[in-house]
Amino acid sequence: MSVFGKTKLFTERYSGRLDDKNRLTIPAAWRFASDGDGSYMAMFYPARGTILVLPPDMVRQIMEASARVGLSDPDKQEAMITLGENSSVVSCDKVGRIVLGESLLALAGIKREVIFKGAFRNFEISAPAPKPPDLTSDKAQRLLRALKELGL
Repeated sequence: MSVFGKTKLFTERYSGRLDDKNRLTIPAAWRFASDGDGSYMAMFYPARGTILVLPPDMVRQIMEASARVGLSDPDKQEAMITLGENSSVVSCDKVGRIVLGESLLALAGIKREVIFKGAFRNFEISAPAPKPPDLTSDKAQRLLRALKELGL
């Protein structure tokens, strides 16, 4: 438990390594379980070329916002689809590992070695030399627009 109650505080920088089953051991201070409090989400973030791991309160914001997107708004629907296809629900197993899918790893250019960077409320996972940021492609623009509309 942190000084912030149930809220995790993600600070510092750590190194890690994927195993042969794409499992990644989360730093001990950051470990989490997807229990009654909700799920964590790993999402490729093109603006940094990394995978962001979002806590349950941010996932709830996404769910609430997606419920407000009407079928009559194809631009917002497309943005939500882009967000969804670039995301995965994750939780730590008994020894603190999460599994990252091939598509997320490929998007972030992660082969084996990773760097964890705390961002207080969430954290990112990247290759030691992250992919260049993408702020201009259509897909990146849709994702960034969706995140902005969600207030994230």
